[in-house]
Amino acid sequence: MIFALVVAAVGFVLPQEVPLVWYPLNNPGNDINYLEISCASNVNGEVLIYYDTGNGTNDLDSIRWPISPTTQTFTYTFPLPDAPITQLSLASVKNGGALTIRQMRIIDRNGVEMRRFTREMFTVFGNVAAITPLNDGWKLVAAPNDQTPGVGIRLSAPILAKGINHRNFLRCLYSTSYLTLMLWILLLAVLFTFYRPASWQDALRNLGFMAVLAFLFSAVGNRGLIKNSIRYARFIPAPTPAGAALEIDLRIDQPLAAQLFWDTGRGINETDSLRQKYEPHTALQTLRFPLPSGSVKGLRFDPLDDAATVVVRGIRIVDTAERTLAVLPLNSLQPQHQIASCKVVDDLLTIETTKKAKDPILSFTPSSLTIINGAFRAGNSQ
Repeated sequence: MIFALVVAAVGFVLPQEVPLVWYPLNNPGNDINYLEISCASNVNGEVLIYYDTGNGTNDLDSIRWPISPTTQTFTYTFPLPDAPITQLSLASVKNGGALTIRQMRIIDRNGVEMRRFTREMFTVFGNVAAITPLNDGWKLVAAPNDQTPGVGIRLSAPILAKGINHRNFLRCLYSTSYLTLMLWILLLAVLFTFYRPASWQDALRNLGFMAVLAFLFSAVGNRGLIKNSIRYARFIPAPTPAGAALEIDLRIDQPLAAQLFWDTGRGINETDSLRQKYEPHTALQTLRFPLPSGSVKGLRFDPLDDAATVVVRGIRIVDTAERTLAVLPLNSLQPQHQIASCKVVDDLLTIETTKKAKDPILSFTPSSLTIINGAFRAGNSQ
C-alpha cells in the first residue's frame, strides 16, 4: 500500500499536457461561455484564436478552423473552457489574404451577449498590413508573403463564466469516479483470474485494496484536470470600478462630432453632456459615452450639427471593463427635432435628417431608460 501511495504521489506531480475528462454532454450547464465570430476570407486558409488561461499562448489552448474564399460572412460558434481567460489573440489568413470580420462577441448558451469586441480593441502584433474599417465591420489584411499575421484583442477584464468552479468540481468528481470504476473492474478481473479468496473477509480486503489502487491511479490520470481546477478556483480577478457607458455602433456620411445629453433631475443642459468626435471615415465605428452615476431621467443624442444620414447597427450599455450589461433595441432612439425619417430595416436603424438641419436631435424612449437604469444597478452590484 505504501509503495502504491508513493508511486501515485510521484505520478500526480508530473505534468500532464492533455487532461482526461469525462463529463455528461446532456447537462453542460447554461452558463458556459461561447465565442461567436462572423467572418469571411478572400483566400483559402485557416483562422486561429488563442486564449490564455495561465499557461501562455500555446496550440492546445486555441480554436482553429479552415476557411474558404467567400464574399458572404458566416457565423462560427465555439465553446470556451471553464477557465479564467486573461488574453485573446487571433492569427489571420496568410500571404496577403484578408479576413473580414462583421462581429465578434462572447455569448452564453442562450445567446445572451456577455461581451462584444469592436475594431478599436484589435491591435497589430504580427505582420498584419492594416486593420481597415468597413461599412459592416472591419478587415485584417496580411502583409505579402507573411506566414504569421496576428492581432491582439483587448480584454479589460478576464472572461469568466458563471459557476465555473461548480462545473469543474463536477468534472473532477465524474471523471475520477468513472476512471476509478473502470480501473477497479480491470484490476478485479485480473486478480480473480489468478487468485481465489480464502474467505469472504479475504475477498473484502482484496476488493478494498483494489478500490484504493484504482482511486489513486485514476487521480494520477486526472491530475491535469484536478490541478487546473484548483488553480482556476484560486484565481481572483481585479475589482471592476463602478460605472457604465453607452456604446453606439454606427456609420455616418458626415463624420464631425456627436453629443450625448443626460437628465439626472436638472433637465437637459450643456453641463450634463459629453461631446465625441467621429473617426475621419464613413465606415462602421463605435462611439462610447460614459454615463453619470445614478438613475437618468432622460437621454438625448445629437448625432452632429449638420444634415446627414446615420446608420446605427447596435446600441448597448457596458461596464468599465467593457462587458455588456444590456443590449438596447434599435427603436430605442426616436426622432425629436430636424429628423426626416427614422426606420429600422434589416437590423439597421437608418436616420435621415432634414435637408437644412443644423441641430438634429434624437431621444431615448422611456422603456430604454428603464433598461439602462436597471443595467447600471446590476453592473454596480457585481
